[in-house]
Amino acid sequence: MAPSPPMQQMAPMTADAVVFLLTWSLAMAAMMLPSELPLFRLDYATVRSPARTAVLGAGYLAVWVVVGGALLLADRAADGRLLGPHRGVTVALVLLAAAAYQLTPVKLRCLNVCRAPLARMFHGWRDGFGGAFRMGVENGVWCLGCCAGLMVALLVLGMMSVGWMVAVALAIFLEKATRVGIAASRVAAIALALGAVAAWST
Repeated sequence: MAPSPPMQQMAPMTADAVVFLLTWSLAMAAMMLPSELPLFRLDYATVRSPARTAVLGAGYLAVWVVVGGALLLADRAADGRLLGPHRGVTVALVLLAAAAYQLTPVKLRCLNVCRAPLARMFHGWRDGFGGAFRMGVENGVWCLGCCAGLMVALLVLGMMSVGWMVAVALAIFLEKATRVGIAASRVAAIALALGAVAAWST
């Protein structure tokens, strides 16, 4: 007996969702984990437990998996317009908003926290695997606040474009894990604003 139309639609939608979340999770791991290496090194140096440090990383990635799920649900609610291709005025407005976010106190606060892994360990330490996972989630939330503007920009530039992913990952690493982090965030704001002008004119 042939499946009913709703069942025929549900299977491919579920398969697409799984593929998206797997791809998204791998992309976030590749983009975000390098900037968290200082935190992971400190955690490992404290307890000498690879398993605990892995759980810390899992908690961190869990935040980005939840973000991916939220994006997927929002895209379904918008009939595929959120994760689809974007052009012209839409790209320009989003890039301009992302540039403005780079200069907000929220961004600066989150960036300063992300740039101080020792302080995060000292003030946010929790014992055990459950504590490590919670620490990972808390650090993931700070990172989300720090990287929100760049990730929104990536959304309209091409979420699965390797070139844009590398560019955003590099910007995130420079902001969070190098001495030029604050200056890099300002340069990123300028680049996003220039991108908005370019997109507006196309």
